[in-house]
Amino acid sequence: MKFNLNHDPNNKTLSIPRAALQLSGLAGVSDLILHTDSGCILLLPGDPTVAELLKTISLISTVAPQLISRLAERSQMAMETGMTETACGTCEHEPHCSGLEIPPCQLAEAGISPTAALESFVEEGRVIVQAAEKTAADVLIDDLDDDVRTMLEDSGVRMEGVCRLLEKEEISE
Repeated sequence: MKFNLNHDPNNKTLSIPRAALQLSGLAGVSDLILHTDSGCILLLPGDPTVAELLKTISLISTVAPQLISRLAERSQMAMETGMTETACGTCEHEPHCSGLEIPPCQLAEAGISPTAALESFVEEGRVIVQAAEKTAADVLIDDLDDDVRTMLEDSGVRMEGVCRLLEKEEISE
């Protein structure tokens, strides 16, 4: 069951509706574990039974496709609406801006991974290319398990679109 909670961020406390605790079977449990990460909370008994573990996994399996579908839609929209910005912002040459390919052997010679994000700038009449510093978005994407990344991509999630959207959000590492 899903409950919508209207939370006033100025109020420092938030109560879990008793009906939610009763439906989950947690109303009478004194030992609860609250798992948190940025943007999500999972509340479980301290020592869940096998049945509780199965039901939790089943609920996560039910919610996950909905979340993946929403992520896929947003990432595809980001790619379709051209949420791209050139490195130089509003550039008079923007219609002609495109990527430059640097041979992997040259990147390796410079000590840069061929898969690293690159940044460029002009210094004393020379174009300098170097590995870009990782943003919080890069770290979040890099921390995805390979199986999760593959599952997301197979589900229609456009990782480049996700990166573009993450860059627009204020996320912290």
